[in-house]
Amino acid sequence: MGDYFERIVDIDATAEEAGPLADRVVDWLVAEGVITRAPDSTGMYSRYADEGYAPGPQWTRAIQADLGRPPGALAVITGRHHFVGGQGEDDAEYAVCPRCATRTTFIDYPNSIEADEPAWAPFRSAVEAWETTGTGEATCPACATPSPITDWEWGDPYVLGTVCFEFWGWPPLSDAFVVDLTARLGHRTAQHMGKF
Repeated sequence: MGDYFERIVDIDATAEEAGPLADRVVDWLVAEGVITRAPDSTGMYSRYADEGYAPGPQWTRAIQADLGRPPGALAVITGRHHFVGGQGEDDAEYAVCPRCATRTTFIDYPNSIEADEPAWAPFRSAVEAWETTGTGEATCPACATPSPITDWEWGDPYVLGTVCFEFWGWPPLSDAFVVDLTARLGHRTAQHMGKF
């Protein structure tokens, strides 16, 4: 068993933009009846939020098909965070250098399910620095060039972002809804599905 989530993460918004941007999208979701402003934590096990919004009377507007059961809460998360899909994972599989496009592998699937600590440790430290201070750099092992950690391309399902919408226990979101939500954010997004 377990609880499933689907998330949409804005990967371009700055920390300063995050709060007002999340508020505008919440206003839109409430106006559309997808959620209400009622606080809810039903079926929600977010790493970064204890409470979310209850589904609204028109919540089915957001999904592909109604599975005959009500969804859980929608967690809206702001601030600098790393997000990982899957179950119990917290490490990236790989990252691609923004300067030379070399891929640095941290987890060599299917040979290993654990991160190579010497390879991953400097990247993890850069992510932690970015989450705490807003800046963090990782040096490419291939070209020896340091780059902001937010410029690196991350392998699925690992992403850095400042605005996240986590739909807990919802049926799969429809493509049209994801496109509409992404357009309202006005930035590139990443989409994850996972299980707690």
